[in-house]
Amino acid sequence: MGRLEDLRIRQLDEALTPFQALRERPPPGQGWARTVREALGMSLRQLAERTGLSKTAVHSAESNESKGTIRLDSLRKLAEAMDCDLVYAMVPRDSLSNILERQAEHLAASLVARVSESMELEAQGVPMSERRRQTSEITADILRDRGRNFWDVR
Repeated sequence: MGRLEDLRIRQLDEALTPFQALRERPPPGQGWARTVREALGMSLRQLAERTGLSKTAVHSAESNESKGTIRLDSLRKLAEAMDCDLVYAMVPRDSLSNILERQAEHLAASLVARVSESMELEAQGVPMSERRRQTSEITADILRDRGRNFWDVR
């Protein structure tokens, strides 16, 4: 890919860096909505009135959040009713750049292995050091020109 794509990846990596610490902090077992509601001293009925939902709907939403099945729009509505913002992000386990590099290395190793197997069958095998060098070169090419099939190989 081009420089603009590389810039976009670096900028997104930087934007997501502050969220890394949140990966280490799981949500409360009963969910954020109930935890915040109770901390505010707000009853189910009061939150229901503030959201325009029934008490049963609010209870169901809190239960769904604790199970991980709540819809984002429902959670956002509860948050707004408690004067909170819902902050939503996908936080990569590693930098996006590193994820891309690992995938490119995986693709390159797969390509080199296929060719090497074929050559070994014809008694024309290459030394491991050469396979590593080829893998490194192909990895750089794949990273530069990520095509449509970049994510096809696991």
